Amino acid sequence: MSLPFSLQLLTPWLLPDPFPLLEELPVAPRYREMLSSTDSLTRRLERLTGAASRVRLEKQFQHSVLEEDPLLWGPEYRIPDAPAILSRQAWLALGEQDLVFAHSQLSLVGLAPSTCLAIEQGEAPLGALFLARDEPVERRHLRLAVGVAPALARSAGLAEDHRFVLRRSLFLVAGAACGRILELFLTDLSQ
Repeated sequence: MSLPFSLQLLTPWLLPDPFPLLEELPVAPRYREMLSSTDSLTRRLERLTGAASRVRLEKQFQHSVLEEDPLLWGPEYRIPDAPAILSRQAWLALGEQDLVFAHSQLSLVGLAPSTCLAIEQGEAPLGALFLARDEPVERRHLRLAVGVAPALARSAGLAEDHRFVLRRSLFLVAGAACGRILELFLTDLSQ
């Protein structure tokens, strides 16, 4: 499934450290740690802010064929072919403020039925959901870029030319690749 809005990259995908554009973008030092974190984004955000987060599911459905978008994914982001791929678009929010838009594609093969059910309900952050079941979570191939997404910016009350920090990663549970995630950090992280 492709993104529900157009996205234009302004930079190539780069390793988070060093990511020289962080010096130019409005990103507070405490959030730089979040951008380069390879564990649960939700837990890291809650530790950094001291506030509870929530997930607001925008859209989710199952399909059987992965759409390969070279703008978003390279060969290192390949997830296992599976009869059931769950595509999910959700917002991570602190209080009433949307902070991160996440587009994920997950293979449901090999996951416990209770885990699949919890994912399909869509109300829990993915990392926290697996961690709550004592399944180790990590991200690999973490890369950052800067991009513009005019329609998403408008929906978030931002100027159409707002520059987002984008983050993509391969999502592993218990050492096995099971998903890939693209995150767009929507708000000014300088506060």
